[in-house]
Amino acid sequence: MMFLRSWVLFLSGAMIWGWLLTAGLAAEPPHTLNLKEALRLAWKANPTLQISRLEELVAGEEVVRARSGFLPQVKAEAGQTIYDDPTKIKFKGTTGEVSFPMTNRNYWSSRVTLEQTIFDFWATPSRYQAAVLGKTATRLDTVQTRDNLFLLVCQGYFKVLRAEKMVTVAQQEVTQLQDHLRIARDFFEFGVTTYNDVLQAEVASADAEQRRITAQNDVVNLKSALNKLLGLPIPAPLTLAEEKALALPAWQLEEAADVALKQRSDLKAAQERVQQGEKTVTQTQAGFFPRLFLQAGHTFQKNDFWVHDSQYFAIFGMQWSLFSGLDTRAQVRQAQQRLEQLQVRRKDLAEQVRLDVQTAYLGLKETAERLRVTEKAVAQGEENLRLNEERYKEKVGTATDVIDAQTLLTKTRVNFFNARYDHQIAKAQMLWAVGYINDLFSKEEQQNGPGQ
Repeated sequence: MMFLRSWVLFLSGAMIWGWLLTAGLAAEPPHTLNLKEALRLAWKANPTLQISRLEELVAGEEVVRARSGFLPQVKAEAGQTIYDDPTKIKFKGTTGEVSFPMTNRNYWSSRVTLEQTIFDFWATPSRYQAAVLGKTATRLDTVQTRDNLFLLVCQGYFKVLRAEKMVTVAQQEVTQLQDHLRIARDFFEFGVTTYNDVLQAEVASADAEQRRITAQNDVVNLKSALNKLLGLPIPAPLTLAEEKALALPAWQLEEAADVALKQRSDLKAAQERVQQGEKTVTQTQAGFFPRLFLQAGHTFQKNDFWVHDSQYFAIFGMQWSLFSGLDTRAQVRQAQQRLEQLQVRRKDLAEQVRLDVQTAYLGLKETAERLRVTEKAVAQGEENLRLNEERYKEKVGTATDVIDAQTLLTKTRVNFFNARYDHQIAKAQMLWAVGYINDLFSKEEQQNGPGQ
C-alpha cells in the first residue's frame, strides 16, 4: 500500500513538473525572424496560396476526365419486367387468326456493353489538350500567386521595420523635448526666461508624445497584418531581424522589360490559356461532324419462347447530330469569342508588365537618390539641434529655435528611414516586376514545401 502511494505521488510530481516546464517554454519569446524565414512561413501556411494549390489539383482532375475519352466506356444494366399481357404475335391461318406470346409475362434481363470511340473529328484529343494546357496555366497561376504573396511579405516586413524605427525616432524626440522642458523650467525658476518658453516646451513635448503613441499603434497593426500573411495567429508576438540590402542585378529599363516579358508567370499563364482557347474551338467545331464508334456486348433475357436466352453482339456505328436547334453553332461562336477575349487579355497584360517594370525601375532610382540625400541630412540635423541647444543655454538663442531644430531633426530622421525602407521595398518591387522575387527564397526549400 505504501509502495502504491509512493508511486502515485511520483507520477503526480512528474506530471506537475512537466506541465511547469512546458508552460515555461511556451512563455519564451519567439526567435527573431529574418526575411527568408518569413517567406518560408508564408509559403507553407498562407491561405491564399493554399487555395491556389487546391485549384491546381482541381485542374489535374480535369485532365483525368478529359483523358477518359480515349478509353472504352463499359456499362451494365439489369431489370425485371412485368407485363399485364405478354407481347404476342398473330397470323392468319386456314382456321382464322392465331396468336401466341413472344415473351414471358414476367422476365429478368441484363445487358453489358463496351463502347469505344473510333474517330470524333478531334473532339476528344482537343478536349484533352485543352485540359493539359489548363493545368499548366493553373500551375503558373499558383507561381504568380506565390510571387504576389512574396511581394506582400517583403512590403509588410520592411514596413514593420520602418514602423519600429519611427517609434525610436518618436521616443528620441520625446526624450530630447523633455530635456529641453526641464531646462526651460530651470531657467524660468531662476528668472532667466519667461513662462512662455515653458509653455512652448510643454506643448511640443505633448505633441511628440502623441506621435509616439501613434507610432506604437502602427507597429502593432503592421505586425498583425504580417502575421496574417505568414499564417500566424493575428496577436502572435513577432520579432524581425534587420535585413541587409536586397541583391539586385544592374538592369537597364529596356533590359528589365525584356526579362519580365519572358519570366513573368502571369504572362506565361495567359499564353497557355490562349492555346487552351484554340483547342476548345476545335473541340466545339467537332459537333458539326459525326462520331464513329465500335460497340460490343452481351444481352440476356429469360424467355421460354426463344431458342437462345443469351446473345453476344458487335456494332460499328455512327452518331451524327444533323440539327441541334443552332446549339452547336452557338457553342462554336462562344468558344471563338472567348478566344478573342483571351488574346486581348494577353496583349493587355504584356503592356501591364512593361508598366510594372517601368514603375518599379523609376521607384528604385527615386528611393536611391532620396537615401543618398537624407543620409547626410540626419547628421546635419543633429548638429543643428546641438548648436541651438547650446545657444539657448548661453541665453543667445530662443526656445523657438530649439523646438524648430528638434522638429527639423525629427522630420529628417523620418525622411531617412522612409527612404531607407522604401528603397528596400522598391528592390522587392523590381524583383517582382521582372519575375525574380522567388530568388529571395531558395528553391531547395520550395521543393520540400507543401504541394510539391
